[in-house]
Amino acid sequence: MFSFLEGIVVSKSPGEVQLSVNGLGFRLIVPVEDSSQIPDVGEKAFFWVRSFFREKEKDFVHYGFLDKRELDLFNLIIKVPSVGPQVAMSIISHLGYERFVGAVEEGDVEVLSRVPKVGKKTAKRIVAELGKERISLGTIPSAEKAVLEALVSLGYTLKEAEEALRRVDVQWKTEEELLRLVLRELGKSL
Repeated sequence: MFSFLEGIVVSKSPGEVQLSVNGLGFRLIVPVEDSSQIPDVGEKAFFWVRSFFREKEKDFVHYGFLDKRELDLFNLIIKVPSVGPQVAMSIISHLGYERFVGAVEEGDVEVLSRVPKVGKKTAKRIVAELGKERISLGTIPSAEKAVLEALVSLGYTLKEAEEALRRVDVQWKTEEELLRLVLRELGKSL
């Protein structure tokens, strides 16, 4: 359906944002921990989006992420059998990207089972399934760090650089390709 939405923030609360995109209103469910990073009401915001159609209610549910890595993680989590989007969002909201990846890499079922909507059985399934895939998403890859450092040395603030980096697909990119994409993204906001 949509891969991203950019529009004006109409309202926001922990775990939810209303976005006006060219006169259309979208309700996005967002990670609770991202709520403080969402621009204020009346300001422009960019979200990576994953949408689902709920047959019973005959409507769409849109999940929004400020960081492309969180969307990628969300998509990975929902591939686990019996784990739906609500559980995936609960995991990302309560653990965040880094803690979740660390828990899976270490096989820490206890950390996962403390997340609301995730019991011990589901936590074991997640560790088993994603451990097989050997997710090694870890901390910020060196290419991303190098791009952030280069942008700061060019005079951009770290916040500007990080926001632009969140809006591009970083997977399988060299430092040069990534820098070019982020500079293009920064040019759009001028």
